[in-house]
Amino acid sequence: MPIVLAAYVLFVTWTWEFPNWQGIPFPPVWVGAALSLGVAWRRLRLALGPLAVTAIVVVSAMVLTDITLFWTQGLRDLEIYLKAGDRWRTGAPVYLSVPLAARPEDLSNYPFLYPPLTLPLFGALASLPFPVAAAGWVAASLAAVVAGCRWIGLDWRWTMIALAWPPVAQGIYVGNVAVPLFALFAAAAWRPALLVVPPIFKIYSGIAALWLLRREHWRSLVLGAVAVVAIGLATLPLTGMGAWSQWLGGLQAYQVSQRLLPDYLYGFGLARYLPLAVFGVLGLAVTLAALRAREGREQLSRLGVATVVASPSLFSHGWLVALPALVRLDTPWFWLALGLTACSPGLAWFVALGLVVASWSIPALRKRPGADPWHPLGTGEVPWSATAALETRSPRFIAVHEPGR
Repeated sequence: MPIVLAAYVLFVTWTWEFPNWQGIPFPPVWVGAALSLGVAWRRLRLALGPLAVTAIVVVSAMVLTDITLFWTQGLRDLEIYLKAGDRWRTGAPVYLSVPLAARPEDLSNYPFLYPPLTLPLFGALASLPFPVAAAGWVAASLAAVVAGCRWIGLDWRWTMIALAWPPVAQGIYVGNVAVPLFALFAAAAWRPALLVVPPIFKIYSGIAALWLLRREHWRSLVLGAVAVVAIGLATLPLTGMGAWSQWLGGLQAYQVSQRLLPDYLYGFGLARYLPLAVFGVLGLAVTLAALRAREGREQLSRLGVATVVASPSLFSHGWLVALPALVRLDTPWFWLALGLTACSPGLAWFVALGLVVASWSIPALRKRPGADPWHPLGTGEVPWSATAALETRSPRFIAVHEPGR
């Protein structure tokens, strides 16, 4: 495992410079970081077995990948949101009307894609001085990641390591809304109605909301839907009906832009590499496979994977909802999946996702009780274990949240 991951990281970073294109070749820096971490490990008098070496390789790769982020444009997604909110406040056009033919030099000039009912929120943020809005957004994102990791069962040690995982680090650095949405996804095991919120921002997140139908959480589904409709109606006098037609036109223009700029607007989503029909069938197949799980939280974690597979455009922060499924892998497979996603994103990341999907049919890939000390949760328990314990103690919880169980 450590040999395979070391070879993978060296291969991926062989032509890179650290920390940017003006730096030094990446491989020597990577090897030096791994050796330094190994020396520190030994000074702590911890055994350097294969699993420990694997951890050193993975953590080194994640940290070095994160450092390279600081030479890219920070908080660019947050700036997209704030620019849209400012345009809305001043009456300027918010949505894309003409397809993009070239990548903008300022990455915050990419189009705004969220529906009009989000504009009052971003308009309120845009009314604040940028340093205040940025500091609040980053602080809220950090709190959301920590809370989400704790809610899915990670202890504090693993939560700190999760902060170095590129999907987390990039999501916070660019200020993407996927980070706070991850907290809502993690909390849905306790408050299922929260699954209705993410599709407001990212429509394809509605895949996870299928869990409400599968588990017959009718009350939560109705409450969530009513809340969304109420927000839409409350914001309609502020945005007007015209903004909704402009939004739909903007989505169509963005689809054309994706074909013109596939290297940028698809990210590394499967829609970039597969014919549309194949992409659709694959997304449907993974979604149906996820819904076949019997246990409630297992279904929800699998639907997070289906959301990643079916994303029409995908960037690393879109992988956050796959984290509960990743940590359900048995220890060596978990480290392999984490290592494959430790460098900048690419198709190799889907090998990690393939391991997760394979584990649904191959029990040997999944976590078992009584795991070794290198268990990713440190306890041998599966994510959302607190909820599982609550279910065994509370008949009312079972009656309300698991009808028919």
